[in-house]
Amino acid sequence: MKKVIALIILSLTMVSCSELAEMEARSQQRRMERGRQCRYNYKGEVQHCGYIN
Repeated sequence: MKKVIALIILSLTMVSCSELAEMEARSQQRRMERGRQCRYNYKGEVQHCGYIN
């Protein structure tokens, strides 16, 4: 019984992670379609995002 519960929990975790990845991909796609450009510092952190003219 414990193995079945562990399998179910792992399956749900895997599904939720894949959904989060899809949501992030859609968000990135929307940003690219709107023409936004972001600047990053040397650490990879976002410094400023703005619309491209």
